[in-house]
Amino acid sequence: MAIQFLGNKTQRFYFQDQGERKSYVLIYGDDVELLPGNAPTAGYTPINYRGRDGEIKNPSLMNKRSFEMYFLDVGQGDAAFVVTPNDTKILVDGGLRDRALGFIIWKYRLDIPGNTVTIDHMFLSHADADHVEGLIPLIEHPQITVNNIYHNGIGLFDSGFNTDLGNEVNGELVTKHSTLADLNGFNLKGTFKKWVDAIKVRGINYHRLDKSAGILNIGDPDIRVEILGPILKPNGAFEWFGGKSHTINGHSLVFRMSYNHVRTFFSGDLNIEGSGLLLSQPDGALNVNAHVFKAPHHGSHEFDPDLFKAVNPMVTVVSSGEVPDHGHPRAKFLGAIGRAVRGEEPLLFSTALSALFVDDEDAEHVAASNIIEPTTLGDLDFSLSASNTVARRRFKKILPGIINVRTDGEYIYAYRRVQMGYQWESYKMRYEN
Repeated sequence: MAIQFLGNKTQRFYFQDQGERKSYVLIYGDDVELLPGNAPTAGYTPINYRGRDGEIKNPSLMNKRSFEMYFLDVGQGDAAFVVTPNDTKILVDGGLRDRALGFIIWKYRLDIPGNTVTIDHMFLSHADADHVEGLIPLIEHPQITVNNIYHNGIGLFDSGFNTDLGNEVNGELVTKHSTLADLNGFNLKGTFKKWVDAIKVRGINYHRLDKSAGILNIGDPDIRVEILGPILKPNGAFEWFGGKSHTINGHSLVFRMSYNHVRTFFSGDLNIEGSGLLLSQPDGALNVNAHVFKAPHHGSHEFDPDLFKAVNPMVTVVSSGEVPDHGHPRAKFLGAIGRAVRGEEPLLFSTALSALFVDDEDAEHVAASNIIEPTTLGDLDFSLSASNTVARRRFKKILPGIINVRTDGEYIYAYRRVQMGYQWESYKMRYEN
């Protein structure tokens, strides 16, 4: 049967559950399968949504997929999943633990034997654990294929250099890598080593990017991806920003994705130094201008208000959490975003607003494993199909933390799931110049 996509901001979907008529709300761009025949209820259209047969009333349906962005609740960290109009799949960072994996299992129903998914492009903004750790179990999963990985070229080393990032000489980080072979023979630091080893096992293409890459072809002609940073010095070195964390954060791999009129800026962990370098480039402020803004560094106090003003967003998403507690997002950060927005009704979301909860059936699992967050999947063996069923059930508990943003290139739709009754806080707005 034909797959089509919902054209309304929201649409109620009705289905039978143990003889009772129930419903929940679908959102703009959700894909539905049209079913043959007539719906049981007059004036309704029979559809299948995520494996469940049901019906919707007088639906507005589209033949083309919207541009979909899912900003995941990964706790204190970053992860965003993007699906383009031609179904190219992109993952940007992975957070701590394995919530990004849980999302992919849930979205693509990997609990169904034989289901697989290919992630066409994976962007790692930088190799700090709260961005890279969650990518490791994802690329190791037997039902997931990753075609390309992009990174900023900064590794983490246990020894052999005068900093954890490599050799710093006269205010420059001169150590960088492009391929996995460039890392052979070096003592890599904990999580970064696990990341590199996992990529080697799966044989994934691994590419370093910086501003000189310009426009990146991701395989969807409707989408323009502009690589904006990191910005290297003429001799190919990174400017040293006074310390390890400032340097690796400030040189995050950052980029802007555009679909028709709507632009989205993914800013990694950009800090004051990195933002200043970005804005100092020719047309630097113009290049970061965007309608949707993945805010930098989890709402840290180390931000440049001039960057926010240059982005001038309509929708901002802050990705942060309570464990470990860094006090993010900071009140000062949120205030600065609020002063830099465009439009009469700008939106500011924070994944930290989501609530975590545990079913009785999970209590024994949590107590036995001493896991703080019950969505951890590390006790599961994914060579067994049943493990995906458990993973999907655990992940569903944090669905309210996902911020959904979708666009047809002119109108922007933004959503946050409300825990009660599978409902949505929903918005629709037209892009503004």
